[in-house]
Amino acid sequence: MFFGIIEYFCPPKNTMTMNYEELLESRNGAALAKETVPFGEMYKKMIDGKYVNVIDLRDDLTDSLLFNEALTMECEQNKTIKHKNQLHFSLSKDSNGIYGVNVEQGTYHTYERLLRDNPAVVAGKNFIDNAINGLLALTAYLHQQGIYHICYAPNNVFARKNDNAVMLLFHGSLYSNMNDQQMLYGENPEYVAPEVFEEGIFDSRADIYSIGKFIEFLYGETGVPYELRGVIKKATDENPDKRYQTPEEMSNAISLRQNVRKSVIGLVAALLISAAVFGIYFSMFPEPEDIEFVKPAPKTAADDIMDDGFDPNTELGLVIDTVVEKTDSKKMKEYEAKAEQIFRKNFTREAERVLSQIYTNENMNSTEKNFAASNQSTMGTLVKAQVRLGQDAGLNDSRSQVIASQIIDQVTSRLKAEMKERDKKKDEE
Repeated sequence: MFFGIIEYFCPPKNTMTMNYEELLESRNGAALAKETVPFGEMYKKMIDGKYVNVIDLRDDLTDSLLFNEALTMECEQNKTIKHKNQLHFSLSKDSNGIYGVNVEQGTYHTYERLLRDNPAVVAGKNFIDNAINGLLALTAYLHQQGIYHICYAPNNVFARKNDNAVMLLFHGSLYSNMNDQQMLYGENPEYVAPEVFEEGIFDSRADIYSIGKFIEFLYGETGVPYELRGVIKKATDENPDKRYQTPEEMSNAISLRQNVRKSVIGLVAALLISAAVFGIYFSMFPEPEDIEFVKPAPKTAADDIMDDGFDPNTELGLVIDTVVEKTDSKKMKEYEAKAEQIFRKNFTREAERVLSQIYTNENMNSTEKNFAASNQSTMGTLVKAQVRLGQDAGLNDSRSQVIASQIIDQVTSRLKAEMKERDKKKDEE
């Protein structure tokens, strides 16, 4: 039993060695996991104690003299591409010729594998937006060099580990000397523009088509957002002339549609908040007082005499020093109309000053909580102004409330319309 305990805590040396070897083999197996890319298979290989990214090229490609020539030319041109999202490589050769390439240091996965192993990554903040923007920016740079990628299939677009930055490697237009493009991209025909296979045309519109298909892949089962459906439809049109002509044009179209969507959502939210604010405004008005009318006393004999036309001033010979002036009703209406005119003018000026501080792009883009708080404070200011200006003009509270409500509605509608028109002109520019 004693030896059994010793053996349990101190196992034989060969057992420890076997466990370590198994662990090492397991680690190597994970490191050597292969990914299929259009030109071959990509995996990590240990060379001189370090793991190196290698691609074993397909035999049918390396047997082609045209492919070897194009690959050699791209390797030289690849050195001159300085963009941060461009992967660089060197050739692997032996006595039989080129058999593979070594890709620069780092950990990279195809988007096909990234989304297969971790589909939840697409839910990360700005993941898809960054992928699309990064791809369009890199493509625009390549077009300036006269290079077209041609195939943005998920297994031909790479993501860098840690930040998932979009990376590209081989570019299709550099292999335009090959007569059979199906040989290069036959497994991904849906990601290549029809004119590439049919007519051998390599241009920016072919890249636009393929990027549109890649965006569809990114959204996968979740479905393409409404504001991007029109962009993808135009980008993937069978007729190249009907597509976007440059990556910049496509990028601007995406930004414009996303901004319009945000503006519409903001406008709807603002309308809902405004409705709530107006409710608050009316709730702050003072409640009208209920007036209790006193029932008149029964008539007396003296009242009957009065009703018969008895005038104490004349019948009793009394002298009245005070002359009671009867106000003409027409004149009174003129006074009231003048008072309303003065109130409307002064309150309109005050409402425009106060409300114009609310309906601005900065305020509309703020959170609903902040927007509501700002509106409530503003409406409190307008209530005080309504009471003060109404008293100055000689109007009663009920009449000044009605007029103030009308003015607020008019000024608010005009300011919203002006702001919407400014946003429209800005988007058109």
